[in-house]
Amino acid sequence: MAEQTAIRVVLADDHPVFRHGVADLLASAGDFDVVAAVDNGTAAVRAVTDLVPDVAILDLAMPEMNGVAVIRKLVEGKCPTRSLILSVYESRVYVEQAFEAGACGYVLKRSAFNNIAQAVRAVRAGGTYLDPSLSGHVGGPGRVPSDQSARDASAPLAERERDILRFVAYGLTSKEIASRLATTPKAVEAHKARACSRLGIGSRAQVVQFAILQGWLQGELADR
Repeated sequence: MAEQTAIRVVLADDHPVFRHGVADLLASAGDFDVVAAVDNGTAAVRAVTDLVPDVAILDLAMPEMNGVAVIRKLVEGKCPTRSLILSVYESRVYVEQAFEAGACGYVLKRSAFNNIAQAVRAVRAGGTYLDPSLSGHVGGPGRVPSDQSARDASAPLAERERDILRFVAYGLTSKEIASRLATTPKAVEAHKARACSRLGIGSRAQVVQFAILQGWLQGELADR
């Protein structure tokens, strides 16, 4: 029987201890070859494009380019490498954004040391992988969000709600947003609360992350 070829992996995460820990874990498993380990999205795109590994493991939130943006860039370039996301974010909106972009797996960082090897094997074999901790609120065990459900993460938002979340992500107060949109701070708060409830996000940090994944924060905030 021919010897099985090791699964070639590029790993991108901006936390050195975590990155080295995952790399060491995969190396010790025996059937992985971590061909590059980088600390930002731009380097991840370069490494995956140059080395064309079997699987790219990408941190969702990292400098220069987040994991979803990296996947979109690779898909745009028709790179055959399959990708999975590592993240601390458990809200369905982040999971669905990742799969909509083209991810084949989503693993939570808190369970990565138990699940990452299995996830990479599943993705390399042509399957998909969803962290078991997420199965209760993202479609059930082993299910990946459909393209339609991924689109629904942002589609239900009215234009006014999108504008308000974008302004929140840029750091404007409710009073400042109300002034821009010719409404009241109370109305702004109501729209914001409704939009956040629909998306399953509850803090400004999560609003910022959602806006980044949507591509809303490119360039300066223009007057509207």
